[in-house]
Amino acid sequence: MMGVIIMDYKLHIIMILLLICLMSTLVLANTYTTYTIKKGDTLSLIANSFNIKTEEIIKINNIKNPDLILVGEKIRIPSEGIKYTVKSGDSLWKIAQSFKVKLQQIINLNRITKPGIIYTGQELIIPVSNDRTRYQLASRAKSINYIWPVQGRISSEYGWRIHPIRKKREFHTGLDIAVPYGTPVYAAEDGIVEFSGQAGGYGKLVIIRHLDNSKTYYGHNLLLKVNKGDRVKQGKVIALSGNSGTSTGPHLHFEIRINNKHCNPLQYLNKRYLNNGFKI
Repeated sequence: MMGVIIMDYKLHIIMILLLICLMSTLVLANTYTTYTIKKGDTLSLIANSFNIKTEEIIKINNIKNPDLILVGEKIRIPSEGIKYTVKSGDSLWKIAQSFKVKLQQIINLNRITKPGIIYTGQELIIPVSNDRTRYQLASRAKSINYIWPVQGRISSEYGWRIHPIRKKREFHTGLDIAVPYGTPVYAAEDGIVEFSGQAGGYGKLVIIRHLDNSKTYYGHNLLLKVNKGDRVKQGKVIALSGNSGTSTGPHLHFEIRINNKHCNPLQYLNKRYLNNGFKI
């Protein structure tokens, strides 16, 4: 009888230890995600996709040179998501329904460019099913459809950089798009001109407030063609590009601000422009 009790006790202890190990594994899985560097990636773009700070990625992965990352290299990302391996018959919609999360969250978090194409064995990151702040930007309803204000080469991306004039590491709050002097600058969406004039380092700047109270900024212009209070339609010429303000050459500085906070414009700009030969 005593032997049976001892065996039951040992079995109970083993079960507790196994449960602890399992729980530890789950916690670790929800703490970090492995991300594989893709062509065109920068640490700032990756950080913005996961809605975290670039410094977190640098620190966690002990990255010595943030400007030197290799395609195919795997890095750890702090994430409140879980890994999921796509199975036969899966679709992104079915996966989203299964995990009770929004489809757009999965698309944004995994930087999926063709939502209709996923393959068996593909690893996805599924966000936790709650309304935490880190996913508010990713899950924002796309009621506003921003078009590209100009077409040209992106000379400086959103995120941390060494300022070309001040030579200090600063956060770049928008995209710099290199275009010749006098290139027409188009309103990215319908709205009301909130500001049109000289604005320090921005040079000649236009700010448009849109229907959802988001704002777009258009800086370093040569000539402004709208005034404060004007109602503008998407695609209206609002300025001619230039090199005014703190700038090293002709380009447009373009920002999108949501809830008065800057964000990566690439998350919201119409992707069709990229597919039509406007290459980053």
